[in-house]
Amino acid sequence: MTTRIQTRFCLKKSRYLIIMLLAMTWNMLSQTNSIGERYREYYKTSDDEAVFVHLNKTSFLVGEELWFKSYIFNKRNEEISKASTNLYVGLYDENSKQVSKKLFRIRNGFTNGNLELDKNLKAGIYYLKAATQRMVDEKSTEVFIEEITVFGSNIPSQKKQKNDIKYDIQFLPEGGHLVKDVENTIAFKAISEEGKGVYVNGIIYDENNQEVTTFESNNYGFGTFKLSPKAENTFRAKTTFKEEITSEKILPKVENTGIVIQVDNIQKDTIQISFNTNPETLQSIVSKDYTVLIHKDGLSRSMPFSFKNNEKVDLLIPRSRLFNGVNTITLFDGKTPILERLFFNRKIVKNLSVMVKKVETENDFTKFAMYLVKNKPRIREANVSISILPETTEAYNPAHNIFSSFYLKPYVRGEIENPKYYFPNNTKTKRKALDALLITQGWSKYDWTAIFQDKPKQSITTKGITIRGTVNFPTKRVKGMFLHDTKDLPAQYIPIDDERKFVIYNLFPEAGEKLRFSYINHKKEFLKPKLYLRYSVSDEKDEIPANAIIDRSLLNKNNIFILPDGFFPEDSEALYAVHLKAKNKKNKEKRDPMMFNGRETKITESEYLRYPNIGAFLQNNGFDVNDANISLGQITIYARRPQTLGQLRPEKPKPKRLDDSTGSPQGGSNTDAAAATPKENISSRFTKVEPLVFVNDVPLTSFDVLTTLNMANIERIIIDKSGIGYGIRGTGGVIKIFTRNTPLTPTSRTRRDSYVNQTPPIGFSVAKAYYEPKYRSFSSEAYQKYGAIDWRPNNQIPRRGPFNFVVKHKDVKTITMFIEGISKDGSLISEKRTISITDEEE
Repeated sequence: MTTRIQTRFCLKKSRYLIIMLLAMTWNMLSQTNSIGERYREYYKTSDDEAVFVHLNKTSFLVGEELWFKSYIFNKRNEEISKASTNLYVGLYDENSKQVSKKLFRIRNGFTNGNLELDKNLKAGIYYLKAATQRMVDEKSTEVFIEEITVFGSNIPSQKKQKNDIKYDIQFLPEGGHLVKDVENTIAFKAISEEGKGVYVNGIIYDENNQEVTTFESNNYGFGTFKLSPKAENTFRAKTTFKEEITSEKILPKVENTGIVIQVDNIQKDTIQISFNTNPETLQSIVSKDYTVLIHKDGLSRSMPFSFKNNEKVDLLIPRSRLFNGVNTITLFDGKTPILERLFFNRKIVKNLSVMVKKVETENDFTKFAMYLVKNKPRIREANVSISILPETTEAYNPAHNIFSSFYLKPYVRGEIENPKYYFPNNTKTKRKALDALLITQGWSKYDWTAIFQDKPKQSITTKGITIRGTVNFPTKRVKGMFLHDTKDLPAQYIPIDDERKFVIYNLFPEAGEKLRFSYINHKKEFLKPKLYLRYSVSDEKDEIPANAIIDRSLLNKNNIFILPDGFFPEDSEALYAVHLKAKNKKNKEKRDPMMFNGRETKITESEYLRYPNIGAFLQNNGFDVNDANISLGQITIYARRPQTLGQLRPEKPKPKRLDDSTGSPQGGSNTDAAAATPKENISSRFTKVEPLVFVNDVPLTSFDVLTTLNMANIERIIIDKSGIGYGIRGTGGVIKIFTRNTPLTPTSRTRRDSYVNQTPPIGFSVAKAYYEPKYRSFSSEAYQKYGAIDWRPNNQIPRRGPFNFVVKHKDVKTITMFIEGISKDGSLISEKRTISITDEEE
């Protein structure tokens, strides 16, 4: 007999009753079921993250640089994570040994940077590994790893080809058990010796050598078939591989008792879960209660059921009641899990598409417009990275895209070949292939012993670098420590406890930056301290652990390529150095023609010690500054001299031609336009007027940003109180602030014995602007296969309208863009767009 719990009946009354009963069951157990409660409590404070790294290529030439953009994802909330701030990105050789490693700062879930591929690097297979600080501290196996290939002038070492080709096939019953007198689903996976999935077909024979059924895989070696065995059955599979190679294998032993699970995951709106048993088992479990827990990332649904007098129980559950992505079904007998099955639930459409339109081409430059395709209501703006390569490239073949990194990798135990194939999961073929893959995974990653016995899982995220220090020698009259300004933070006073210890949190020093520490005595003087410091970060070399899961894309993979002589000009490094030198020379400070009466002040250590903040400096240079709420991030600045209403009368604006690239007045920007007219407070015959303030030539629409700008990070300030060069916009004067590129260093006149320098073992690397490698030829076959055109890591596509950008493409006639990204609502983008440059414009 079969008991079927479903949500749709023909009769309205019956349908209502069943829906209500199902809803009551879910809600009741959300409160009372100890298994569901314990699971949710264990993950209550956990905020697990996943990492995806978009590379500009996966095959590189020695001497190039590897460019990347990282995305950090909150798995439970299905949106970009803002918890982590530290990301370690390293390069490892084929023996898993570290070659290089850098630390990057994550801001609002994103970071980007580069790794140098030294010219002394040997050609061969390497791995890029990326891990957050928490993943490093917890020794997590869920770090991001991508296999890359580096080509050089030498031939990479190749494994010796064996004369006998070996294949393997594994058979796994759905749920883990093959039970007699019940229909069972058997999944299988066929792979080569290198781990690559291979197409197979075969026949299942019984103990009498009678054919029972046949089976056939997809191109990745996965497939399923059904069996209804008897107790005396012993099954044998005869499999045919490529080259007509055959093998025979015995299927798992038939069990006399047990429970079998079958999941129908093909229907659009519902999931059907069937539990089957045989008469022999039913006699012993007829009155037993079981619990079905469906769960994902600390979220769960649970319900009880019992077979009673039925050999089959069907649960028909709406997809909307379950969770988006990989769900796990666990069947419990008391607190003992006895069956488990993974399935993918496409509850919400989480993918976005983009449209790329060629706008115009001039010589080697083409302008493009990129739009979000409105395939669902209320779409949000998106942050994307774009790798631009020749159409014929063989250099881009990652295993993962952003979908598979966030929605598949964290939930499976084993390695997956070409996981990006399964996403977006929007076709029946891909859904069936993914379901076959998940059946073969067996048990999930969950440790139920820990969930039932240990304390709830805690998520402790270290932000930046923490320094724990001890003052080595007792010093009388020392009131505390003083950390001088860093490039990121203002100076701060640090209290010392009774054990002469202190802690500093949330530091983000740049790589190689020196931190200056001083004692403060009772006279508020700085003294040179003697300290012992411990850092929360380390530059110790690590390696890829032996149990790490490395997913690979083995499709069309070429590991043999020799870099042609002269592919890079011998003087390419010298040319680049000359280019930078010329660029720096070109950028030599010139007098600003708009600042007619400008007075420039260079910020030396003298000015830094004299003025605690930018407000104090401006106050001393002719402006009224109110920084009473500076701790709240608020500051107001007004020109000190009163202005008459006649002086403030606005001129009639002259029409300006729009610049096609931005939609803003030519020569300006949207920000510039917003700051075009000073704010006015016309409350009397005289009024206060705000000055026009620029930081690095960018006009400010709010002065509040100045509250976080430290004097130590300012190189020079130009003030023109007349503001004549800016017309009515300069009525309150013009202030131009330029930040420094090099740290403020003490002068010879400053007491050098008042502080000590300490350099953290590893600091945060600063992202460089992408520059094109110096290729000798842009038309050669080597360039067309392995060269790079452009890399754009940080691009904001607005909710409405285009994001415009220009690509310099040399002699390439057709380009391919590889686009990965995420919108503010957590929708993901993974697109490939091939565009002909030579086509006539529409």
